[in-house]
Amino acid sequence: MKLTSFLVPLAAAALASCAHYQARPLSAEASSAAFAGRSLNDPGLRQFLTEQKAAQGTWEVNRLSLAAAYFHPDVTLARAEADEVMAAIKTAKQRPNPIFTFGPQYASFHRNAITPWFLAGNVFYQIETAGKRTRRTEQALAAAEAARWRVSSRAWAARSRVRIAMLELHSARENIRLLETEGNLHDDAIKKLTAQMEAGAVSPFELTQARLALNRTRLALQDAQRLAATGDAKLAAAVGVPLSALKNITLDFSSLTRLPAQSISSSRRLALTQRADLMALLADYAAAESALRLEYAKQYPDVRLGPGFDYNQGQNRWQLGVSLELPINGNRGPIAQAEAKRKTAEARFLAQQDTIQGELNIALAAYTASRKKAETAATLSQDAVAAAGTTKRMVEAGELSPLELTRRQIEASTASLARMAADIEAQTAAGALEDAMQARL
Repeated sequence: MKLTSFLVPLAAAALASCAHYQARPLSAEASSAAFAGRSLNDPGLRQFLTEQKAAQGTWEVNRLSLAAAYFHPDVTLARAEADEVMAAIKTAKQRPNPIFTFGPQYASFHRNAITPWFLAGNVFYQIETAGKRTRRTEQALAAAEAARWRVSSRAWAARSRVRIAMLELHSARENIRLLETEGNLHDDAIKKLTAQMEAGAVSPFELTQARLALNRTRLALQDAQRLAATGDAKLAAAVGVPLSALKNITLDFSSLTRLPAQSISSSRRLALTQRADLMALLADYAAAESALRLEYAKQYPDVRLGPGFDYNQGQNRWQLGVSLELPINGNRGPIAQAEAKRKTAEARFLAQQDTIQGELNIALAAYTASRKKAETAATLSQDAVAAAGTTKRMVEAGELSPLELTRRQIEASTASLARMAADIEAQTAAGALEDAMQARL
């Protein structure tokens, strides 16, 4: 009865401390339906935008990027991986459970014994030394920090895809507008050339060249229309929502029309000291450092206390046992492995920093050159527009034929297309520079 009164509370306490399993079935049909129902009016997204201080505003690159950080599966996966790593912190902080052993024995050869049963129980407590639990916790915290930085890195990659998709869509729509205007001008020029050729004022060669120019414009227009048709789908995929989610919103491309100057020193500081992927590798190094400290701490053995009790021939007997591992090998093997892992973590960080340095140099050079080209294209376009205006006044004064005005307008339209191409090239370079820094210009 005494033994029962001891074991029953012990078993009840053990069962009470158990966690309970909760089923969470996964269905392909349900997840597909959930994706189809995603919307930019999602309450969770609105709450997320409020937390990021972007609850109000137009759907421009940065706000859509926040929606991508909320919806896109790459970022969702990174968050799940970070939660998995962070769960290890609780494990690292836990103390070793005590171990209870109970071993009843039966001795049949004791004829005069009060009872042939011998009852013995022991509880073993492990006392960790040299701050091992602290080192484990430091390692887990550093690993969690690295995982959080990788979430930021994935979120930036999502922003980069959103920006690229919006730039392609903006380029396609603007090119459609400009090419439609140029196509109309070519049609007008062909009509005027046809009339002049019939009057013997121009050769058929000029008319043929005008028709070839019109055909090139039509083909370019079809390319732009194709890019515009797929642009919405690409943007929806970049955000992580169905195409229907973009149907009822107005996209704001204004941020893709500015080319701000960028300080070289500021760019280097951001890229080489604050990039999320670089900070993740730095946290990996901190985790490797903590792991090495833990292996050094394991040179000092833990102490195991084993108080026990047995009941033998009507006598209650208590014992206290102490055991520890003899550190004969000094844990040298695991220490050497941990030192090698720390060296590898350092090499990864330095290699990534060198890679970023090269990426940044290329991006800075490309952005500087493309900005100058965009400025030149803008000047040439303004000159062409001014020339067309001058020609228009001369035509109105009767000094030039209307065909000359159409030709000048075609030149101005071609210059506008060239300016647009230069702007898109510069915006592409700006995006590459932002990716090299993982920061907005």
